[in-house]
Amino acid sequence: SITKLIRSDLQPPSTGMQSSKRRKYSNATGRVAEVRFVRAARNKGLHVTKSTHTEDMHDHIDYWLAMSDLGKRWGVDVKGNNLPDEIWVEFKNVRGDEGWLYGGANIIAFDMPEEGGFSIVDRHELAFFCEKHVRDEVVDHKKDAYLKKYTRKDRQDVISILKLHDIKNLMSYRVWEYDQRY
Repeated sequence: SITKLIRSDLQPPSTGMQSSKRRKYSNATGRVAEVRFVRAARNKGLHVTKSTHTEDMHDHIDYWLAMSDLGKRWGVDVKGNNLPDEIWVEFKNVRGDEGWLYGGANIIAFDMPEEGGFSIVDRHELAFFCEKHVRDEVVDHKKDAYLKKYTRKDRQDVISILKLHDIKNLMSYRVWEYDQRY
């Protein structure tokens, strides 16, 4: 249940914690972000439909949004578990396949509490920004990954860090405020 996911004892794992515990924490916080996103989208009057497992895993689409039940729909990839002012982007995933920057979603929704909601951007515009501004230089430590490429140990991913001000400059940038009603 959502109550279980947002218990006060749910803390981020310490630096040396095992990857399974980190994965469990990331999954829990990601689910909270998705619940927040669904509420925010419905508050805007949008119809929200959960994607299939295949769409989620292979196309990087968490939800479909539409103006009406039968209207054109847009795929959204919801990104939670961000640190303040820090956004990780994925060129390649852990298997070495195309990352979510090149997935099927039209929109990326970053859960950014410091903005009071979700920072929404067009995926194509974000990918173009990253291709233009992220240097084709691979760094050894994640602390050096701002606008540079980084691959985690024993993985095939290629990721980079952006700052919130980077995506605020995109033409598609919007904030969808959290729905505070319960």
